[in-house]
Amino acid sequence: MAGLNIFWVVFLMIQQTFFSKANSTESLVATLYVFGDSSVDAGNNNNINKFAKANRYPYGIDFNNKSTGRFTNGKTFADIIAINLGLPLPPPYLGVSESERYKVATGFNYASRACGIVNDTRNGDCLSLDKQVKYFNSTVTNDLQKHFQSKEEVPHHLSESLYLLSIGSCDYALNYFRRTTYKDKTPIEFVDYLLENLVSKLKELYNMGARKFVVAVAG
Repeated sequence: MAGLNIFWVVFLMIQQTFFSKANSTESLVATLYVFGDSSVDAGNNNNINKFAKANRYPYGIDFNNKSTGRFTNGKTFADIIAINLGLPLPPPYLGVSESERYKVATGFNYASRACGIVNDTRNGDCLSLDKQVKYFNSTVTNDLQKHFQSKEEVPHHLSESLYLLSIGSCDYALNYFRRTTYKDKTPIEFVDYLLENLVSKLKELYNMGARKFVVAVAG
């Protein structure tokens, strides 16, 4: 496992059968929730007064020729998944005002460039995975409760939604390789440490009602 540059954990993704039902435009999932780093950040960092932003040219030159906060010239793979699912692109959580968030029931993007699985990866400069999960908890306990007419609809919505996580590279590039905090850990020990923390966050999401996961961990 330590010899792999990219370690993929895929709980649910089976080509076209994943994206749509046969002879139907109805999506297999109700909503897409996105967590992670710059690989899927849709603009949350534009709303953080820190260094890592994508709010200027040439970002977005292939996305209506306008920067969107994505760290790419066009769409992220989270956007492409949403499009293939027939869902709207999940808006960045921090890009929607607190008073308007309850109106959004088609998913949020909580991802943040430079963040990692562990909190001390660029701590304070981005939304750590821990912070992203806390924002999702606010979505579940506050916004979705306001949006749906009955409490029974919320767990159904959560179980029928897809949860995409793409994270891990910054824990190496901006943390471990600098050897400031984890000097005592070997590469294999650090991988195990990251996976333990990631599993803990996945369990939190599961306990809140998440059931369908796609997880990409770079290491």
